[in-house]
Amino acid sequence: MHHQHRMMYVSAGLCLLACLILTVDSTLGLRPNKNIAFTFILPAGTTECFYQTTAREDSMEVDYQVIAGSGLDVGFVLISPSGYRVISDFRRSDGIHMVDPTEDGDYRLCFDNSFSKLSEKMVFFEVIINSQSSTGGAQDEWLDMTMMENTGYKLEDIRAKIDTCVPAPREDPPGPDSAADL
Repeated sequence: MHHQHRMMYVSAGLCLLACLILTVDSTLGLRPNKNIAFTFILPAGTTECFYQTTAREDSMEVDYQVIAGSGLDVGFVLISPSGYRVISDFRRSDGIHMVDPTEDGDYRLCFDNSFSKLSEKMVFFEVIINSQSSTGGAQDEWLDMTMMENTGYKLEDIRAKIDTCVPAPREDPPGPDSAADL
């Protein structure tokens, strides 16, 4: 019995440590994740809102699609950090919207199913942030170029190894219908 309690405490401690690491990682921006994709259930008669942080001069693309539920339609509103309604769709099954440039702060993405009294909807959405900041953009371009150079070099090595290991294809021996038999 004592052993089970100890294992439970260790498990709980590890869970708390994992949560702490994820929280610190997200808060300090050690691993920026500006792009999200999410699927959720939107109950009948409700509105659900999500928030996406952006920086000034970035661009943001929002794609959504109702993938299950009666009517396959929802309302969608995108509200800027300063409170302006940037995009407003009423009872649509999907949408693709671009905000360029963005302002600093949290954009609010709201999906509305308040017009439906019985049918819940399953909604998929994706938010893609394209950073235009001078430090992040230059760093990302340098990283992409480095990755391409490294990947290309490795692929060339692999091709050379394959060419030296794989024998050249041999010709098939003549069959019964070949020209040699005629």
